Parts: sequence; structure tokens; C-alpha cells
Amino acid sequence: MKLTFRNSAIISFAFIAISAFSCKSEDQTCTVVIRVVRANGGPATSAKVKLTSNWGLSQKGEIADYLSNSENTKLTDGDGGATFTFKNPAILDVEVTHISYGSASDLIKLEPGETVSKTITVQ
Repeated sequence: MKLTFRNSAIISFAFIAISAFSCKSEDQTCTVVIRVVRANGGPATSAKVKLTSNWGLSQKGEIADYLSNSENTKLTDGDGGATFTFKNPAILDVEVTHISYGSASDLIKLEPGETVSKTITVQ
């Protein structure tokens, strides 16, 4: 009888351990890399890149708060790049403005756990 209880305890522990490890969630963080270039292909440094959602900003509550974060606007670096991270997937509007080269816009779809890159040309 003691042997049966011991075996049951070992099997139960093994089942619980396997279940705990198999339920581990994958990283869902979405990374966006925007590269802004001029018409000649050179990097557009110090361009303002803003990620928004026209639909999301018109909503009340969590979605609007999530998209109005100050982390949604950055200036491009020396290579014309700006990197953003989000906790959830979404489809966002990309607005780029450069004081000398004008502006451009596009859409980008954030995929769960992936890095999405987009090159935008300003004239």
C-alpha cells in the first residue's frame, strides 16, 4: 500500500511539473524598427517618428492610454532609425516629419513576439 501511495505521489508531482513548464507563455513583445531615408537613399537623421492609431485614439479607456504614451514618439538616430516596443500586437499609423525633407506616412502591423521593420522615404 505504501508503494502505491509513493508511486501516485511521484506521478502526480511529475504531471504538475510538466504542466507548469508547458504552460509557460511565449514573449509577446512586439518590436518596430522604422528607418527613415531621403530620396537619395541616405539616412534622414533627427526625423520625428510617431506611432499612433487613429481608431485607438478615438476610443476611451485602455486602448487610448496605451497609444498616447510618450514612448510612441522618437527622433531618428544617425542611421535614420528609431526602435519602439509594445506589449501587444496592433496595426499602427506611422507619421514621419523632418524639418528639411518634409513628411511621410504609412501603416505597420505589429506581430506578437516579432520584430517588424519598415523603411519610409521623405522627399
